[in-house]
Amino acid sequence: MRLAFLKQEVANVHAAALLLGTAGLASRLVGVVRNRLLFAEFGAGRELDIYYAAFQIPDFMAAVFLLGAASAAILPIFQEYLIEDRKKAKAFIAALSTLFFLAALALSAVVFFAVPAIVPLIAPGFSSGERSLMTALVRLMLISPILFGLSGIFSVVLQSFRLFFVYALAPILYNMGIVVGILLFVPIFGVRGLGMGVALGALLHMSVQYIFAARLGFGLTRIPDLVWKFQTKSGIAVGIRKVLVLSFPRVLAISLSQLTVLVLIAIGSTLAEGSVAVFSAAYDLYFVPIGIFAASYAVAVFPRMARAAALDSGRDFLEELSAGIHSILFWVMPAAVLVLVLRAHIVRVGLGAGAFSWEDTRLTAAVLASLCIAMAAGALHILLIRGFYALGNTRIPLAVNAVTSVGTVGIAWALTRALGRASPESVAIAALFRIQDMAHPAVLGMGLAFAAGVVINALALWILLIRAARRRFGIRAAPTGAKTIGQIACAALGAGIAAYAVRASFSQTLPLITFARVLLQGAVAAGAGFGVYWAVLSMLGNEEVGALRKSITRRLFSLRRLPAEWGGEAEK
Repeated sequence: MRLAFLKQEVANVHAAALLLGTAGLASRLVGVVRNRLLFAEFGAGRELDIYYAAFQIPDFMAAVFLLGAASAAILPIFQEYLIEDRKKAKAFIAALSTLFFLAALALSAVVFFAVPAIVPLIAPGFSSGERSLMTALVRLMLISPILFGLSGIFSVVLQSFRLFFVYALAPILYNMGIVVGILLFVPIFGVRGLGMGVALGALLHMSVQYIFAARLGFGLTRIPDLVWKFQTKSGIAVGIRKVLVLSFPRVLAISLSQLTVLVLIAIGSTLAEGSVAVFSAAYDLYFVPIGIFAASYAVAVFPRMARAAALDSGRDFLEELSAGIHSILFWVMPAAVLVLVLRAHIVRVGLGAGAFSWEDTRLTAAVLASLCIAMAAGALHILLIRGFYALGNTRIPLAVNAVTSVGTVGIAWALTRALGRASPESVAIAALFRIQDMAHPAVLGMGLAFAAGVVINALALWILLIRAARRRFGIRAAPTGAKTIGQIACAALGAGIAAYAVRASFSQTLPLITFARVLLQGAVAAGAGFGVYWAVLSMLGNEEVGALRKSITRRLFSLRRLPAEWGGEAEK
């Protein structure tokens, strides 16, 4: 069977974002199944603390490997080569991917032997036996950052040729690999089977993108060919140096973010058992709307912003940025409100099985509520970062990340210690999130600190991006649409009120004593909330609603006709 649809271009931004969002939804649903299986098997206890803590080392390495594999830094350079000479573009990807593979393999080998010395720094609260298990898990997962780095390079090819079907399939396969690990490997190898599942998922993630990139002529190269490319095609070496220069601040910025998470995990390891697992589970749920909507639109808009910057068109750049902001907020703001209102339902449906208790549910729901404060900011952060990369400016995000990372860690340390003590202030904060009667509410401080850092980070990036764009293009214009954002905020508030009213009306008639009832009550309340949201925006004449209606009624994936209302004139 020939899967021709995987090779189909998606030129319309709304269509690309819808496709990526749909695939993101599928990936997140598989991720929910993954997490439900995880917590049903192990509960919010020490074993999952160890697993999530072990995950941080390959995650940090993946950030370091972005020095040669940052798709946001590669894409503008790759597009320049494509415009100039497709053969040079092929040589560029071949040389970059081969160099990355060799360097990443060497660094991973070093880390493999250094893991026993690294683990105590990340998990100071773990016992010696727990650290030994964590070391074994890290070593099993060390292959994943190498594969993700290669996948990031080949994804640039897919994005540039608008093969979003394949690009969207990769994260689904990754989560499926972990699910296979839980179902097949864990019964045989215990917690170590989780590490095997991660490695399998990363292999699937990379393989599907490499296959289609290679079919377009973009793949790895042999060592002799690599030497020849550098000797005879100086432009390729220049391109790779540009990637390294652009990526270096990006690597430092993401590394700081990863270090922040590492320190939060280290703090969590000193709290009650299960704290790391609870925070990680809440973070996964918090990121579902961001992964579905924000990441989808940011990926779809980024090539357009990069092209506008390459053509030195400030007006087009700001139009694309504005459209991305509106579209992201259109979906994420109501999602944040509905998740806040229905947090216990979401946690119970997503994780509430087997060893995952009601106390685990309440604590995870409280941390999720704290993260909802920053959901809109976290969603826009993804787009704003790409705005800087489209301008070729990676230094500003680095500086912002450095400041906010230090602040986040400081706030987390103070809040976790404060919430761990019985004081009027800590009781008041815990009561606000309805966990004042729980013995170990300190993990809530991790969520509040993370949310504060994200909000501050996004605000700073927004202000500085507008200034950078004005300097770059010599214009005084700024993204427009305050009215649209105000309409979205009012409608989201209405959605929250409607969802809360429906949820409250069910409290007596439909007690939350079975999975089906929890799912039904949550689905009905969320449906009512979104219905009110859509109705309010329609009455206000919101532009996003009109654009979405037109996009749905048109041939979204036509290669010849493009809707003109989202991205300016149709491309020729």
